Amino acid sequence: MIKSEKPPIFRPERETLKVTFLVFSGSSIMCVASAVDPLRAANRISGETLFDFKLVSVTGEAPVTTCGLPVAVSGRFDAAEPTDMLVVVAGFGTQNYATSALLAGLRRAARAARACGGVEAGTWLVARAGLLEGRSATTHWEDMEDFSAAFPGVDVRPDRYV
Repeated sequence: MIKSEKPPIFRPERETLKVTFLVFSGSSIMCVASAVDPLRAANRISGETLFDFKLVSVTGEAPVTTCGLPVAVSGRFDAAEPTDMLVVVAGFGTQNYATSALLAGLRRAARAARACGGVEAGTWLVARAGLLEGRSATTHWEDMEDFSAAFPGVDVRPDRYV
């Protein structure tokens, strides 16, 4: 199946969408909450579990956000564990996390997922794994020029969301 033929993220039969958030130390607590809380709210408002989401880290230990608060995670990132959507949330120090093992894990997980994306500097890790090649992406406005130079095969847009 070529990239454009992947099934849509939302299933017409309204099955629960499994979302995995891979959170790194150095992330902003606001970015973590802004990504996770709308899913929690959707579940509450609908009275159903529309989203089955979990937060994980590379080590299985709680990543520490920029304000010093740890984020509780349910365990270690497992690229072989099925998920419909993988969201990488990272901030300062992203270059330190881009190991060959992590990038290979992101590629493996993304192949099986319906969608993969990044929040804040998580976009850098997703791009470094080669998952944005030939696609549209965005990043923080301060990083736009550097991101474009680092990943010339990515259609970098100045939009908030793509």
